[in-house]
Amino acid sequence: MDRNDAMTTARALRAWAEAAGVFSQGRSAGIGIARVGEAATMFGAGAEVTFTAKPITAIGVSAPPDRDPKLVIYTRRRLTKAEQATLIEQNRLGLPVEFQVALPFGVSTPTTSARFDTMFRNGRMTCGSSISVGNAREAGTLGALLRDGDGKLYGLSCNHVTGGCSNARTGVPIVAPGILDVGSGAPDVRTVGHHHRSLSFVQGDPSAIPDYRLNLDAAIFAIADGDAVSSWQGDAYDTPALVADPLEDAAVEKVGRTTGHTSGVIESELVGALRVDYNVTVFHSAEENNVFRGTVYFEPVYVLRGADNFAFDGDSGALVVRRNPIGDEVAAVGLVIGGGGNGETYMLPIRPILDRLGMSLVTGHG
Repeated sequence: MDRNDAMTTARALRAWAEAAGVFSQGRSAGIGIARVGEAATMFGAGAEVTFTAKPITAIGVSAPPDRDPKLVIYTRRRLTKAEQATLIEQNRLGLPVEFQVALPFGVSTPTTSARFDTMFRNGRMTCGSSISVGNAREAGTLGALLRDGDGKLYGLSCNHVTGGCSNARTGVPIVAPGILDVGSGAPDVRTVGHHHRSLSFVQGDPSAIPDYRLNLDAAIFAIADGDAVSSWQGDAYDTPALVADPLEDAAVEKVGRTTGHTSGVIESELVGALRVDYNVTVFHSAEENNVFRGTVYFEPVYVLRGADNFAFDGDSGALVVRRNPIGDEVAAVGLVIGGGGNGETYMLPIRPILDRLGMSLVTGHG
C-alpha cells in the first residue's frame, strides 16, 4: 500500500469515527460519511465500545519513503495494552496501526515560565527568543527572519502570538521579551518591530467554510532595526535558506522561548482538519479591547514528538528544521502552532506560509 492508499484508508476510518460519534473533535468537510456498522469491517464489533470510552481525537498517516505506511490513531485517553492488542489482532485496514494519546488543542495565555526569554549572539537578539505584542501580557517565539522582494526585513511568528488572531492593528509594537516575561533580572523590554500582516485565519466549521484549507496560524512584523537581530536560532544553528516538505520519521529540531533547543521526529500527517480553540484578548487602548474566542480548523497539520516535550506553552511560532543525516544539510519544514499537552506538538508546513507571503527565509544575518 502506498501513501495515497494509506491516506484514503485513514480518511475512511475518520469518516466512520465521525459517523459513529467516537471522534471528539468535530467533522471534516469533504471527508465523506461512513455507516456506523462499518466499524466491524475495520476492527471488529468491539471497536465502537472501546472508542466510545476513549474517543479518537485525530488520525494520522506515517509513510516515510523508505518504509511501509502505517496509521496512527490518537485518543483522548491511553488505551490499555489489552485494548491495543485486541484492536491490532482484529485490524482489517490492510496496514499496521499505532496508538498514541493526543489531547484537544486550545490556545490561551501561556502558563509556563520562559527558560530562554531572550537570546543573543554578537549582541543581537536571535530567533527563538520571547516576543509578544507590546500591550498584552502574552509570550511566544520569534520563529525566523524573512525578506520580501524589495529586501525589507520581517519577523515571523504565529498569528496568535503577534497578530492577535487577526485582531491586532497594523503598526502595533512587537516587543522582546514578551510582556509575560518582563521582570526583575530579565532583559529590558525593547520594540523589535511593528505588526504588518496576518495570513488567513477564519473561524467556523470546515463544512461551512469552503476555503478553510487556506487557514494558516502565521503573522509577520516589520523589523525596526536590522542591526539588532540575528538569523541564528539561539546559539544552536543558523536559520537555513533551504525549505523542504515534511517527511514522517524525519529527525527535526527547533529553538523556542520555553523549552529552548529540542529535537524529535515527525510522527504523522493528520487526515482531515485539526480543530484549534482560541481564547485571546487583544488590547487596542485602555478603553478598547477585543476578546477573540473561536474555533479555527487547519489542514494539513503534522504531529511531532520528542523524547521529552518537543515544544510547550510559549514555543508557538518556533521554526522547525530537518537535518539530513547525510551531509548534515539543514532545511526548514514547519512552524510550531502548539501542543495538546501529552507530549505531542502540532506543526504547519512552512512552504505554504512562505509562498502565501511571497517571502524567503533569511540566513547569515548578524
